[in-house]
This record gives sequence, structure tokens and C-alpha cells, in this order.
Amino acid sequence: MAKNADLHCHSRRSDGSLEPAEVVRRAHKAGIALLVLSDHDSVSGFPEARVEAARLGMDFACGIEINTGEADGVHVLGYGFDPYSAVLAGRLEEFRARRERRAGIIVERLNALGVELTLEEVRGESTETLGRPHVADALRRKKLVKDRAEAFKRYLVPGAAAYVAPMGPTVAEAIAAIKGAGGWASLAHPGTVKRDIDLAPWVEQGLEGIEAYYKAHTGPQIDRFLEAAKRFGLLATGGSDFHGPGTGREDLGGVEIPDAELAVLRERLRVAAPA
Repeated sequence: MAKNADLHCHSRRSDGSLEPAEVVRRAHKAGIALLVLSDHDSVSGFPEARVEAARLGMDFACGIEINTGEADGVHVLGYGFDPYSAVLAGRLEEFRARRERRAGIIVERLNALGVELTLEEVRGESTETLGRPHVADALRRKKLVKDRAEAFKRYLVPGAAAYVAPMGPTVAEAIAAIKGAGGWASLAHPGTVKRDIDLAPWVEQGLEGIEAYYKAHTGPQIDRFLEAAKRFGLLATGGSDFHGPGTGREDLGGVEIPDAELAVLRERLRVAAPA
């Protein structure tokens, strides 16, 4: 079982707290030999991270995590695509614009509650892709909450006064955007989706993987998702979902991926096996 690979992590280009090169340096220090940067709706951190990974002698690949408009937190990971695809860039720009609209509505609802916050303050928390974590960070910076967790609980989770439903693409649109750039799609952290998952329609739409090996998954959950992967002929992917210090998701690596499966993933990621 390999613990030296992490196929799911984030930088400040989305809702992580570290620059891409620093994510790579931390991964190297943690003994990770294969790293995939998978920012939300953005691939702009890839060039910086790739240069740092090459300097350190690490295998590195570009990934992405696309937040869909589905309720209950359905996200789609993308791997093996061309990060310089103009078609993909256009779709991601559209997805980020939807995120900004959502953030603006959240700010309006917070203002209606008497919470003084501006969209410009939220924009200042990210270098590119906006999301609820950036609203939370802006509230924390103004000392209106102590951390992201408190901000989410008070204002940003479903049922809270400032919550706004996701405005992202459908799962089919996310898969199509990834495949259109030559890549393949994996369902992110299925154990965090707050409803029963029917994989069949997504597999018909081109889903090729499921993130079975995820840090928050229990043993029985991993077994269930591996069984689903076998039933539908899916790749089993894995990662820590690292976001960086102060985010509540602060540990890189630690996810066990069997060597045989990792070898297949390396090939599909277009990463050469280590010498």
C-alpha cells in the first residue's frame, strides 16, 4: 500500500491557504513522491507548482475539482487533461463567474442580517476562485467569527440565514468539460455526499473514476466505494483534500492506495513511473 501519493489538494488559487509552490514543498517534506494539484475550477496554479516539483524531483500532474450545482456537495475531479486547453479555460471562466454571483448574494444576505462585509473583502481572500470558505475567511479576518467552522455553522451551511444553493454546472457538464480537454473524471469524496448516490447515469455520461481512498472515509465506506468501482468499471482514486494551515484540512498524504492501482493511475495521469 502506497502512502506517498496524494491526488487531491488545493492552493490559494481556490480555497487553500498556501501558494502552489508551497503546497509542493510541503508535500515533498511529507515524503509524497506523486502529487496532483486539484484546485476548484482553476488550473492557474499548475505552471508554478510544476516548476517547483521538477526542482525537487517529484512527480507532479495537473488536476481540477469542479463544484457542481447539485445539492449535497457533489464535486467532480478531473485528471489527465491538457491544462492549456482553450475550451476548458472558457468553461472554467464561466464556472468561476457563477461562483462570484453566488458569493455576491451571500454577502447581500449577510448585510441584511446586519453583518458588515463587502464582496471586495471576500475577493481579497483568494487569488482566483471564490467560494464560501473565502466568505468565512473574510468574516474571520474582521473578527466576526473565530474560524471557518464557526462561519459555516452560523451563516453558510444549508438552512443558515445566509446560505445560497450552489450555482455550478451539472455533473454531466463538469464531466464534458474535463473530457473535452482530453481528460477523465472521478467523483470526489462520495462519502461526504449527503444522499444515496446513483452512479449509473454519471457513468453513462462518461464518469471514469470514484475517489474511494479519501481521508475522511471509514473502512466500510472505502469497501463500499471499491465495490462500486468494480461494478461500474471505474478507477479508484485517492487524496487528502489538503487545504492548508487554518482551514481544518491541514494534513497532506496519509491516504493508502494499493501499488497496483497506483500504477494504473500513474499511467492515466500521464506521469512516468519512478526509476
